[in-house]
Amino acid sequence: MRRHLSIVRILAVMAVAIPTTIVVSLANARPASTSTNVSAPSRRAAQALESQGSTPSDSQGTSTFVAPPTRDAWTRIVAPLATSFPRDHGNHADCRTEWWYLTGIATSTDGGARFGWQLTVFRLGLDATPRAENETRLVPKHVFAGHLALVDLDTGRFLTAERVRREVPGLAESSALDMDVVLDGWSMRRGENDVLTARAVDRDAETSVALTLTPKKPFVRHGAEGISVKGEGLGNASAYVSWTRLATAGTIGFAGKTYTVTGESWFDHEWGSTQLGTGVVGWNWFGLRLADGRELMLYHLRQSDGSPTTASSATLIERDGTTRHLTLSQFDLRSTSTWTSPRSKAVYPSRWSLKVPSAGIDVTIGTQTPDCELDARLSTGTVYWEGPVRVEGSVAGEGYGELTGYADSMSGRF
Repeated sequence: MRRHLSIVRILAVMAVAIPTTIVVSLANARPASTSTNVSAPSRRAAQALESQGSTPSDSQGTSTFVAPPTRDAWTRIVAPLATSFPRDHGNHADCRTEWWYLTGIATSTDGGARFGWQLTVFRLGLDATPRAENETRLVPKHVFAGHLALVDLDTGRFLTAERVRREVPGLAESSALDMDVVLDGWSMRRGENDVLTARAVDRDAETSVALTLTPKKPFVRHGAEGISVKGEGLGNASAYVSWTRLATAGTIGFAGKTYTVTGESWFDHEWGSTQLGTGVVGWNWFGLRLADGRELMLYHLRQSDGSPTTASSATLIERDGTTRHLTLSQFDLRSTSTWTSPRSKAVYPSRWSLKVPSAGIDVTIGTQTPDCELDARLSTGTVYWEGPVRVEGSVAGEGYGELTGYADSMSGRF
């Protein structure tokens, strides 16, 4: 399941222009006085509101601007799913929601620093009507939002930034032919041999990332033949593909210092129109790279009583790249510890036990640093947790987790 932020609440506002750059920016949070940062709505997202004469609806910066579609004609994901790559690495304008997602863990080549990082670009469709050949592009059919986050795993300092902009050629757009996504200087692109680049900059925080990501395995399709079912009802699903193990190299800039880094990352691309089932308040998602060469993607769709829905599932990726779809009955994920955010007061799980008997997996999953809460209310209208996790037990590993619906229910919002 990846990544189901409340993108239907993306602010359809025109952000102020910033110069295009070639580095990925991860910053713009308030500096911390201790080793753990506070995450705050970014100044640039606030400027986007101000440029439209809009202001947040309350003192916490929560946006109430909802961008509804102009007609209900969006394509729903149903079997059989026909895909063609590289075209399907690009956008799917006939689907209402879509996201390109990168997470990873990188270590400086001198061994002195370790970082977790995230870059996400969301697309929300505003109008399902295909653009006519002579139709002006001044009328946007999409709005884009972006989240970037960087955590220093030694100090726990956590920096975030967000962007939001209506579709504007050269500033906020995505190709329909291949992965080529840009948002105010942030970008994700696919090149020869499926090599990805993730590049942007955030000058306010003197923080940057410029990364090249090379797949170690072929990309995989999650669910049944690439369809990730999220609930009952025709089309209550998404198309979901990933590169689960990407060799990563480049530079990370943090607090004015630049580090040459290497590491491994995970890429997700998901698209659809109606996805979350009735009564789902949030989800717990994990993308895990195991030390024995396997990977595991799993998610729980949570109901109000905390129990997972039957649509919760997992994908086991073997060493040779072959995959196995796992239903809820084939794995057991249980929270064993919690962490309370000092800002939102949300209580997030921070440690879990995980068992996959058919794969010989009996492990614990724990957060590598507890405070990775993103306040993205000025872009996607959400507060959620996303950060690096460590795997210990029958097999070691690491990866990323995403926890939503703890600060605010996602029911009816996606």
